[in-house]
Amino acid sequence: MTTESAAAPSAAISSADGITLQRIARGGGYQGPNDGVPGANTWKGLQQLVTGYGYTGAIDGLPGPITWKAVQRLASKGGYTGPIDGVMTVASWKGVQQILTGFGYAGAIDGIPGPATNAALQVLARIGGYFGPYDGVLGPNSWKGVQTVLAGAGYTGPIDGVPGPNTWKALQRIAQRGGYAGPVDGVPGPNTYSGLAALLVRSEHD
Repeated sequence: MTTESAAAPSAAISSADGITLQRIARGGGYQGPNDGVPGANTWKGLQQLVTGYGYTGAIDGLPGPITWKAVQRLASKGGYTGPIDGVMTVASWKGVQQILTGFGYAGAIDGIPGPATNAALQVLARIGGYFGPYDGVLGPNSWKGVQTVLAGAGYTGPIDGVPGPNTWKALQRIAQRGGYAGPVDGVPGPNTYSGLAALLVRSEHD
């Protein structure tokens, strides 16, 4: 894996921008219970997540073949090697379950989704695994959450909680979805944060 050196911008983040990044780290928009009974908000969160894995459909909470194709791309990060066809087979679900072990799933990697798989999917719908306070003070757990989100936006570095140029470049790619039109240069400025904030507002109203 690529090792990143800490970038200077991380030391100069305002509290407000830090809160924006922490909200991105939680991401997805799902704030309901992790009860293993996914509803529309869970699926909206999942759809928000998989926009980084080729999903271009609506954030509508109604998963279909386009959603599932993106989920299969995500599953490939967990060892799935089958077709990206939108048909969730046992092999597809095994890949998803492998990914979900990082989000609280402790069940069998058997490719048979049940309440435990669904509950972990709800955690994944929050994206990144950060559940700390929104205080604008970014620590390693905040950054690990951000980096996990960014893996779907071109970030290939380690999930180490230490932001560097590759982390910032991926954040700028995410910000483009919120209207950021500046360079992807790894040096975040006010326009980068404005794009991230606009993306959050849009996801909250979807």
